[in-house]
Amino acid sequence: MRGSARLADLLGTRDSHPLPRKILAAGTGLAVLYLVLLTGQRALEAYRINQEVDAVRRDIDALRVRNIDLQAELSSGRLDEDVERIARDELGMVKPGDQPVVLVWPDGNTRRGAEPPAARSSPEPSWRTWLRLFFD
Repeated sequence: MRGSARLADLLGTRDSHPLPRKILAAGTGLAVLYLVLLTGQRALEAYRINQEVDAVRRDIDALRVRNIDLQAELSSGRLDEDVERIARDELGMVKPGDQPVVLVWPDGNTRRGAEPPAARSSPEPSWRTWLRLFFD
């Protein structure tokens, strides 16, 4: 009984010290509320990070597919016919002895890359431009 009497003296009776017990209960409630909010915040952060990881994984998968497509295109682009097609269609080059055809569109412009490099005129000297500017 001696130990339980000491405990009763330390804790007091219900009526002897109501204020410290209320403060202790409020403090405990606030601590529990803080821990619940902190746990919820961490869970939300983990969910967002998992969503970002999933998005990055999808991007990686798409890039792998694109990489495979580009590797296939690169290996098929080594054929002589493909090189010639790209040189003629995209770069506007001609074979020696061919007659280049320059298409002029209704607005007066030529399509970019359609004019072969040999048929392009060299730029006029600047002195001639100035001469035409003042005397023509």
